[in-house]
Amino acid sequence: MPLGLNLSASDAKVARAYVHLKTLQREIPLAVAQRKPYVPRFSEVDPDSGWCSVFLTSNNAPEHGLSVIVGELVHNLRCALNYIVPELVSASGAILKKKHQFPIFTSLNDYAKWVGTAALSVAGGPLGGITHGLKEIFDLQPFQQSGPEGHRLALVHQFSNADKHRIIPEVFPQLAAVSTLFEQEVLEHSQSPSLPDWKPNIEYPIARFRFAKPYPTKLSLELSVEIFFGTRPFGQNLKGSRIDINVLREMCENVAKIVDQFKKL
Repeated sequence: MPLGLNLSASDAKVARAYVHLKTLQREIPLAVAQRKPYVPRFSEVDPDSGWCSVFLTSNNAPEHGLSVIVGELVHNLRCALNYIVPELVSASGAILKKKHQFPIFTSLNDYAKWVGTAALSVAGGPLGGITHGLKEIFDLQPFQQSGPEGHRLALVHQFSNADKHRIIPEVFPQLAAVSTLFEQEVLEHSQSPSLPDWKPNIEYPIARFRFAKPYPTKLSLELSVEIFFGTRPFGQNLKGSRIDINVLREMCENVAKIVDQFKKL
């Protein structure tokens, strides 16, 4: 007989997460345009050789607006998962307690110690007293795949904890591409073999161009920037994580599928 779990609250939280995702899609380009994370500078064109050097300076000023939206998005996803558990508690005839929540583990040993198995829950654990849905939750765990730290559920857990306790996800503007906008003929050019590990307020040479005469009087670049959100290393995560809006979308899709899965129990 189907359990008939009422997961309308989880649906509402997932829907809100998608609202935040759309907001990020709109706000990220605006933040890049307003913040100007990389400032270009051209040297004067050498009158004898025609060579000109191009430099970039990273502007690493904090961008809290985007961080707050990411934190709210992830919080809603975490709540959507947690709201499944009280329904399972009720269906199992158990008593809802403070420790009840949707467990997310990257280690099978830790899961066995704190949560239980696919058939039996640990008394007093996050699924204590629950008899329905144990296998489904076990099978969804990040430790079921290689590279569990990058599992979308593991990222929900990590970013939720980071934002909730003390570390608002940081914003990393990463230079993706540089396009030149020159009308004059370029005879030859050279670029830095690799982009630097950007530090704020330091000017880095990135390219050189040699122009044919008459030399240009106006030079400009078009910079393509990708925004990443990250957490610093803390707790059991010794490396931290860095994600972009595409991963955030996958996190939303993953949680939405999980909610739908439990509706069918």
